[in-house]
Amino acid sequence: MNRKTKQGPVKSFVRDFVRRKSKAEQRRSEPSLKSFFVELLIFAALVVGYFFLVLAFLPNWLKELFDTNKTKYALVALALIATQGVVLEVISAILLKVVESKLE
Repeated sequence: MNRKTKQGPVKSFVRDFVRRKSKAEQRRSEPSLKSFFVELLIFAALVVGYFFLVLAFLPNWLKELFDTNKTKYALVALALIATQGVVLEVISAILLKVVESKLE
């Protein structure tokens, strides 16, 4: 009984992740120190910009929400944290690809 099964995207990712890489593949995937510092600089600038954006537009509303309903405040704070993480990661990944292509 020989079954042909379709390989799902998760299974394919796990198989590629676990398999042994050749020396050439290892050299290509090694992160460089320059790349790390560029990514750190981009992400730091985005976090500081996001902080001042929230500080400029939401302080009164957040303070009022904190004083009136702590549960809603906690949910809004969690949503802001999650949104910050996702949006800043996407933006920094895009910017990093652009910067790395210019550096090479």
